[in-house]
Amino acid sequence: MTFISYAQNFEDVMLWRALRHVECGFYIDVGAWSPDVDSVTRAFYERGWRGINIEPNPKFHALLMEKRPRDLNLKIAISDSPGTLWMNFLSNPGLSTLDDRIARQHEQAGWENDRQEVQITTLAAIWDSYISPGQDVHFLKVDVEGFEERVLRSNEWKSKRPWIVLVEATLPMSQVESFSAWEPILLAADYQFAYADGLNRYYVAQEHSELLEKFKYPPNVFDDFQLVWHQEAESKAQQAEVRAQQAEVRAQQAEVRAQQAEVRAQQAEVRAQQAETKAQQAEAAAKEILLQLNAVYASTSWRVTAPLRAISRGVHSLTLAPRAIKSGIKQGLRSCAAQVARRPRLKRLALVILNRMPTLKARLMQMAGDYRNAFSSSTHQPAIPLELHQLSPRARQIYADLKSALAKRQEEK
Repeated sequence: MTFISYAQNFEDVMLWRALRHVECGFYIDVGAWSPDVDSVTRAFYERGWRGINIEPNPKFHALLMEKRPRDLNLKIAISDSPGTLWMNFLSNPGLSTLDDRIARQHEQAGWENDRQEVQITTLAAIWDSYISPGQDVHFLKVDVEGFEERVLRSNEWKSKRPWIVLVEATLPMSQVESFSAWEPILLAADYQFAYADGLNRYYVAQEHSELLEKFKYPPNVFDDFQLVWHQEAESKAQQAEVRAQQAEVRAQQAEVRAQQAEVRAQQAEVRAQQAETKAQQAEAAAKEILLQLNAVYASTSWRVTAPLRAISRGVHSLTLAPRAIKSGIKQGLRSCAAQVARRPRLKRLALVILNRMPTLKARLMQMAGDYRNAFSSSTHQPAIPLELHQLSPRARQIYADLKSALAKRQEEK
């Protein structure tokens, strides 16, 4: 499995190469700083290791407490004697130091300094207090911004021996080597120099000299590692690719919805065209009917029958009039019928008109009484007794036909 490196200068790659055969190992990190950023120990913690993180900065100690629950996280500093000291917490937290001289240099460079009193103990005291007898410490990392010598002097190297010691070996924020003051301590304690990476120096305990060959070469392709920021960039790229694919899917879905909406719009347009066609057809039909109606209104027959329509309306209204008025009107109609009967031309004209309107003719004949024959279509029709006047025109016609047939038979005899 690819090793993910979180360290600043591949320190964890080199240590993992030497110690990958150790399961559930143990470390001490003096100047641990962040549990994640530029961390030498995070990769080991993720692989089941545990250890002691020493970090006096309250902010980063809180982060260690949160993210390293298996570790022992101590908010103290290390020096060659126990007690308290003033520590310089700089606005660049990676530069915080117990060395006042170095702190003043950082202040001159523009970094703000927040001096706080911190608890001090020794590396030997840490070992005695928190490491059980027989517990191996597989590596010790020291990064204390100029205070490395005092940290190394605070240990009892004859009995408290990490397998590997890793110490920052240049002055803060420079390539100026600073190991000459403290390297003799390790060499005198039977540690052998193993490797320098430009920032740190690595030392291996004499009793674990077989590890020296692991530091023969710098990090390389055979270590099968990947920097965490490369992994994060790749992860972000993959996430971006997923988002792009999701966006593409949403775009395709939106396109489908747009096509469906277009189909619905086309269907609505077809329906609108059909409705428009029907409306035009209805309008054309209405115009045709109007033309026909106007033609009827303009015809001679319409003008000729206008008086009859007026009479029909009058007769209809008379059916609703009081009896006295009806009686007077009947008398007037009988008088009118008598006048028509005495004038053949007028009679013929009246018959032509009344034959077109049988219902009106029947009503007028009923109201005309004795003069109903004035509106008969033939002057030769037999007379109908007064008692049969209430018959319908069709019944009267049948009666007249029967009477005529009887009379003809009598003549034949």
